[in-house]
Amino acid sequence: MPTKPILQIPETVKADTVAYRGHVRKYLDGQTAPADFWAYRVPMGVYEQRTDGRFMVRVRIPAGLALGEQLDKIAGLSARFGNGVLHVTTRQDIQIHDVGIEDTPDVLEGLLESGLSSRGGGGNTVRNVSACPRSGVCPNEIFDVTPYAVATAEYLLADRSSFNLPRKYKIAFSGCSEDCALASVADLGFFARERDGVKGFSAYCAGGLGGSPRVGVTIEDFILAEDVCEVAEAVKQLFDRHGDRSNRNRARLRYVLGRLGQEQFVALYRQSRRALQAESLPHQPPKIRPIGSGPEPGRAGPGQQPARQRESFAPEKTPGFVTGRLWLKHGDITAADLKKVALIAETYGQGLVRATQLQDLLITGVAESEVPLVESALAELDTAVFKPASVKTVACAGAATCRLGLCLSRGLADAIAARLEADGTESDTIIRISGCPNSCGHHWVANLGFQGRAKRLGGRLMPYYDVFAGARLVEGQARLAERVGAVPAKRVPDLVAEALEAGATDARQLEPIVARHADVGDAALPDEYYCDWGADVPFSLNGRGRSEDQSGGAR
Repeated sequence: MPTKPILQIPETVKADTVAYRGHVRKYLDGQTAPADFWAYRVPMGVYEQRTDGRFMVRVRIPAGLALGEQLDKIAGLSARFGNGVLHVTTRQDIQIHDVGIEDTPDVLEGLLESGLSSRGGGGNTVRNVSACPRSGVCPNEIFDVTPYAVATAEYLLADRSSFNLPRKYKIAFSGCSEDCALASVADLGFFARERDGVKGFSAYCAGGLGGSPRVGVTIEDFILAEDVCEVAEAVKQLFDRHGDRSNRNRARLRYVLGRLGQEQFVALYRQSRRALQAESLPHQPPKIRPIGSGPEPGRAGPGQQPARQRESFAPEKTPGFVTGRLWLKHGDITAADLKKVALIAETYGQGLVRATQLQDLLITGVAESEVPLVESALAELDTAVFKPASVKTVACAGAATCRLGLCLSRGLADAIAARLEADGTESDTIIRISGCPNSCGHHWVANLGFQGRAKRLGGRLMPYYDVFAGARLVEGQARLAERVGAVPAKRVPDLVAEALEAGATDARQLEPIVARHADVGDAALPDEYYCDWGADVPFSLNGRGRSEDQSGGAR
């Protein structure tokens, strides 16, 4: 069972965290202009919410792994300084909401005490380095990628240049070709490979979602596993030199690829890497070390029987052990329940809790014989964590708290769930919802996805959603979803019900269904069409403002 923090916080990050308190004091005393303070606090992972005067702190969870005591600390900080509800993001971070700006120094320093940080949680920075959520225990992985993801994060975080890039820089590690980590659409994505018994990675670059999304292109067919920091540094330097700092809307790495073309882009990457090999890296990479994400040495399960097929428990590579999944509605869990989950993981599992790209939590290393005990413990939580009766939805915060949100994406997710539960519909399809074009809900990689927008009909604004379908995430064969059409928000639940009943999650199959629901005709629509899901007032864009992110996305 791991006892040390997963990520060794670099001294530079510690110094920046301690210095943050002084910057807040100067801002509150009126010595620092709001714009100057904004430019400082966002790269520290502190965002202003849509409700004026309250802030969110985004905590980096390295490769999605947190110790029980770290979750206990996060929960305690949320209960003391926030609203007591934690949010798991699609990049495996955990967010603390509704914090007063005067309390944010206490939150950041409290995180540091437990080996956690929000540094780089926002702004034009190296973001949380993500990985397959079951790394180390997945039966299908080639090898455990967690140590390499953590080493890459430690290396990049130690250099202050990583916090002043043209835009955000996202890195992901997948343990096999199935791409649970979304490495195919990352700025830099690594896929585990093995050649002649030697561990290594293939590498893909300049992928991304949001505006002008694209799948990454191959920059390495095979590198030695220990060379991941060198590749990450080479890509970072290419990005730093060629990213468009004059136009943040076209500054992401994928725009560099689009501007230069694949051949020149790859040539510049190779030139950048050769220079590093000749001159050495700016600083020494950390040693690749065991993280404790795999099976404990000598630990054997109770017998060799396969794990029972339970909806919330999946077999691990060690016979007799399973992973428990907590299905979180909207990725939310109360602080009190997070403390209990941490204790359950320490009592029955590896002591690790893992955040997933689907906004859920995992408890790994549970002996099959103790599954009933874990189920009983989870049943005592106030948060519902067992598999929903209908479908799994991934939804961004939307206009409820995000300053860029157009539609109430969580309200739509609730409406879809209610519609399907009323019909008794169950499906393995994962529905992804983004409240605006920035794709924080990952609608571009959905089997069935929705992107919020506003449309004016009869002189009134109406919440609308673009419909997407048919994405595929497999190494070398990845493709983005296709936009099929757009429908009023109030018709989306019926559309989903019809699509799932017909088994239509391919773009071509969906076209006639979307066309029927898109047709608003000439007759006046009911007033409810002009209200968003979860709202009883007319739809408007009031409260929407500039990106707190400096980079057009919330995750």
